[in-house]
Amino acid sequence: MNHDCIVGKVSIQSHAMESERSISSIIEHPLFKSLRQQDRSFILECSRRCSLTFQQGRQLVEWAADLALWQEKLLEQLWDESKGSTLGGKARIKAIIGALQDYIDSIRQNPIDYSSFSEPELIQTKNITVIEDSSDIVLLGRCPCPVSGEKTRCCNLVTLDAVQQCAFGCSYCSIQAFYHQNEVRVFGDLGKRLDSIVLDDTVWHVGTGQSSDSLLLGDDYGTLSALIRLARRYPDTIFELKTKSRRTDWINIFDVPSNIVATWSLNAPTIIMKEEHLTATLEQRLDAAQAAAEAGIMIGFHIHPMVWFDDWKEEYKRLIDEICTRFSPHQVLMISFGTLTFTKPALRQLRKSGRPTKVSAIELTESAGKYSYPETIKRDLFGHAYSCFPDEWKTETGPFFYLCMELPSLWMPVFGRMYADNAAFESDMRRAYRSKLAAREGRVDKKTI
Repeated sequence: MNHDCIVGKVSIQSHAMESERSISSIIEHPLFKSLRQQDRSFILECSRRCSLTFQQGRQLVEWAADLALWQEKLLEQLWDESKGSTLGGKARIKAIIGALQDYIDSIRQNPIDYSSFSEPELIQTKNITVIEDSSDIVLLGRCPCPVSGEKTRCCNLVTLDAVQQCAFGCSYCSIQAFYHQNEVRVFGDLGKRLDSIVLDDTVWHVGTGQSSDSLLLGDDYGTLSALIRLARRYPDTIFELKTKSRRTDWINIFDVPSNIVATWSLNAPTIIMKEEHLTATLEQRLDAAQAAAEAGIMIGFHIHPMVWFDDWKEEYKRLIDEICTRFSPHQVLMISFGTLTFTKPALRQLRKSGRPTKVSAIELTESAGKYSYPETIKRDLFGHAYSCFPDEWKTETGPFFYLCMELPSLWMPVFGRMYADNAAFESDMRRAYRSKLAAREGRVDKKTI
């Protein structure tokens, strides 16, 4: 056997071994088993026939997972053999995959089209488990966004995780990636623990909606009773109950202290219907907020996450018009804007779930260690929303407007103001909140002087 034959034989064997390693890596990919059967078969067949590289195979798996979530065509239907027909070998395969990449990019770079998208027919409800001894569970924490330092503007919110996991099924929710998938945990000893908890002087704003929905369970398990007792012990600390529910029975159960603020996360009706599963409708949330406001409870709104979809301008404008029609500026403590933001684990969980959604069909741009829209799209979303509010809502006596977990560079183009650092943002928010609550009670807040 001459030298050329030996080299050729070794090359063929090496190529075959590389191909088998690529196929093995595809099968072992965490997302492979969750793909549609047709996609799995096609990727394996394509890998063998076209001798895909390790990276090409993994890329096809991720694209197949995304296309399934978005209710798009099968990978095989998009694989166009005519691309690169004048080329051969690796160059031809690269051209075919490049065309597929262009198709994926065209979806991501345009507003989401929900016209033919069908939300899941059945979202599994979660079981509720009462944990009688929660002593090994940490209740107090800090808002997760400061992990990026000063890359995003953060108000340094103190969080109180009174419940673990949310019973709603919002497709974009990061809570789903943190806790037990189908189990909502409430703490039977919460009252005892909160009655003995001590808050230091730096704690002025406590949020209870970071690990669950604050009002979905009402006081069914004594959670609100425990929180309200804590709020009465610390009258200078603001306790925020954040929700997407329509429950109002708690309003009549308690004499709610003035430092309790109820806030509703709001969204365009299309996003609520297609992505915020099991939650109250926009009208139901606004009805609940109106009931709280009429009972003398200070309220707030989080228009979050704003989504760039075909009718986003019209639907968000109608949402804001509804807020301004139903409420007066003095009833609303704060209004925040935010948009879709994903960590790598959250994206992985979203793809692995296989549950139809289009929230990941965006141009995933790295931002402060997470993935979100490009800054230009965020400016359009937030700037449009803020411009829809009348001037009387933008005075010192109106609600405090802010951006949630967003880049400092967005503040000036959206609001015409910015903060040098997180401490300045937190200080201004604290001043605005306390001044408004004091004015509502007809007193002077000495801490703002």
